[in-house]
Amino acid sequence: MIEQIIIIALLVLSIHYTMQPDEIFGKLGDLLEDHLPDKIHPAVYACNVCMCPWYGSVLYWSIPWHHELWQWLVVVIGAMGINIIINKWSR
Repeated sequence: MIEQIIIIALLVLSIHYTMQPDEIFGKLGDLLEDHLPDKIHPAVYACNVCMCPWYGSVLYWSIPWHHELWQWLVVVIGAMGINIIINKWSR
């Protein structure tokens, strides 16, 4: 399960990074910033921790590994924790 947590955390971090200015989907991030309400910016593109429950859930159920409801919760919450640690270390 640890490997699933790390995989989901890094995938969400990658999605977050690609939407930053001057990155491959930076224009998409700009478009979302202009057309979405400010309240949902963190969950859609602006915060890798806030993105984990949403993108992480889609990724967890999309990747063909053994799925169980209780593991999904642990993996998504664990991925949030990993991304918090990454954010703290990168400051």
